[in-house]
Amino acid sequence: MKRNDANQFQLRTPSPRDFPASCDVCIIGGGIIGAATAFYATRANLKTIVVEKRAGLGELTTSASLAAFRAQFGDAANIALMRESIAVFENFRAFSGAEIDLRQPGYLFVTTARDGYEKFGARVEMQRAAGLRDVELLSGDDARKRFAYLAPAITAATFRAKDGWLSAHELTYGFARTSGARFFLETNVTNWLKQGARVVGVQTDRGEIRAQNVLLAAGPFSIPLARMLGIELPLENVRRQRLAVKAHRLIPRDAPMTIDADSGAHWRPDGAGAVLGWSREESPSAAADFIAPDWEFPAVVLDGVARMSPFWNEIIPALKKNDLALVAGQYTETPDNNPLIGAHPEIAGLYLNTGYGGHGVMASPGGSRICIGVLTGKLRGAENPFRVERFTDDAARAKEKMVL
Repeated sequence: MKRNDANQFQLRTPSPRDFPASCDVCIIGGGIIGAATAFYATRANLKTIVVEKRAGLGELTTSASLAAFRAQFGDAANIALMRESIAVFENFRAFSGAEIDLRQPGYLFVTTARDGYEKFGARVEMQRAAGLRDVELLSGDDARKRFAYLAPAITAATFRAKDGWLSAHELTYGFARTSGARFFLETNVTNWLKQGARVVGVQTDRGEIRAQNVLLAAGPFSIPLARMLGIELPLENVRRQRLAVKAHRLIPRDAPMTIDADSGAHWRPDGAGAVLGWSREESPSAAADFIAPDWEFPAVVLDGVARMSPFWNEIIPALKKNDLALVAGQYTETPDNNPLIGAHPEIAGLYLNTGYGGHGVMASPGGSRICIGVLTGKLRGAENPFRVERFTDDAARAKEKMVL
């Protein structure tokens, strides 16, 4: 698709002479979602400015991600979203020239439940019906033959070979450079510009940006930015942590992402080492530039992954603190664990691309393509399963049912 000649890639801290600025769409947030949205916006011939308050792109939640992707989801909408996104990753070098260190050793879900094979079988049947035909259903014995590090107690597994991980940093900058958009770094949004009930731009600490549309893609900071407009989005932030373990001879370097479906604890190789995660229950927290990790988490997550991969029990006793690197970030979650994508139902000119709940890297191409499709009118609201008003629609239906 031809790019608007008005778009010329810039990535810098703007000077006073850059303001006042104007554009077709101003994107707030320079993480993976903001960069991907800019890519699709410029391909729709929209003059685009991205505002990021930090000195670089992808320095908040994107940098704390495990940077993994999978198409193995439990509903057709997410399966379609992820299949589209993975196709972009697989062809990223061809259209961008950027290397994203794409690796596809697969995703392996395992369970020790007595009825695990039946439950996994039903899930795989649904996934295949939704077009994901390359998911494999394995018995516990078959899983151990394929992946010898698995525990004897495992009763079933599912595996898809084309799932995997990549470099979130390279993906973010690849989208940004290929977009041709202007990225204003170290630029903080301080207020919204409105004309009646319509958003017409943003005020920043460096100057004013006028825009036909403003698109909120600020991850955890989407909540306080929306409150500046007097709206409460159906979002909350929760802390999530990622543990990296240095190289060890017992870590299988060719293993897939391995997930204990019973608990959620997961690990994947990272070179000769590994990265681990576990989305355990935490209380919601306010958006923050720094999220302090909990140094009890390494012991907890290592114990969690050892249940399904017992080789960790041999590694754990020898680990020292300098063998570990722990970082924390925030998931921005919705009540149904799906993102908010599209036009805000009450404020004209405001669009949202946020609330991915830890799936931002893997869903960034598909979600951003949908968002710009809605903005340009190429995609009708009802065709977007992640539309913002689905929550108000659900509430209205529930109220009507109570009345009846």
